[in-house]
Amino acid sequence: MNAKQYVREIVQRSCLPAKERRKLKIDLENEIDVALERGESIELIIERMGDPDKLAAEIYENYAGEPLRPFREYKSSTTLFGLPLVHIIRMNYAALTPNVRTFSSRGISIGRRYSYPGLSGLPAAHGVFALGPKAKGIISVGNLSTGLISIGNLSAGLISIGNVSGGLFSLGNISLALLVALGNFAAGALSAGNLAVGYGVAGNLACGEFAVGNEVMGTHTFSVSNLHAQFETIKMFFRGLDAPAPIKVFFGYIEKLLEVFHDPMSATLYIIGFLFILAIIILILCIVPNRLLNRNYEPN
Repeated sequence: MNAKQYVREIVQRSCLPAKERRKLKIDLENEIDVALERGESIELIIERMGDPDKLAAEIYENYAGEPLRPFREYKSSTTLFGLPLVHIIRMNYAALTPNVRTFSSRGISIGRRYSYPGLSGLPAAHGVFALGPKAKGIISVGNLSTGLISIGNLSAGLISIGNVSGGLFSLGNISLALLVALGNFAAGALSAGNLAVGYGVAGNLACGEFAVGNEVMGTHTFSVSNLHAQFETIKMFFRGLDAPAPIKVFFGYIEKLLEVFHDPMSATLYIIGFLFILAIIILILCIVPNRLLNRNYEPN
């Protein structure tokens, strides 16, 4: 761990209000710089100052007047690639962070105002499987999420799913991808959505070299005005395209999707299977983290 990582870990885990975190960061950096100038190595400085979580807990307790920080945490002892196998961080709604001291019109202190620290005031979950408001891992789930497989409100990864998502394969309300993008607004080499932009595209508004949709712009296009009346013609257009193999494969999947809209009953079993798997995943994400947190959590 270098100096920057050490300071960042302490500041994040301190859960202080933004203004106090900035002050803490400056103080820690100054303290480390002075020690380095005295000839101490960063390893000795970190060893002397102590574990970042313990130090952050002490800082929070001194500031808030109580030891209970506004997050709960589970970190598995088993590691893989230097990361905990599972790392979970959840907001602890039983703990409020004192924000500022409030004053009356006469300038008399009348107490503190309490609030939750927000995303920026919480540490990030790092693990092979990471779950938290901020999550980074091979598989990550969080409001802000990055990983090989990433699911979150703002999500970035090799495979990314989220309200705003970016990656190689991306699914989201706003979806940006190097290869395949699916979403309300989708931009990628191959994209499908309400507004789709790319090389091979399908959507309500589609703009690309090969484009299929209600309103289309491109070189090889097909405008769909009535799916049921034009379904066979659309299939002929797909099969007659002189296009690279990835485009043909992509439009092959689009054709299967259009079949579902054309005849919903043809995909009933697949839809039921998909919803069943989705329900299991949601159930696991709701139950297992709570069990781990409850087993691991011990009030200070």
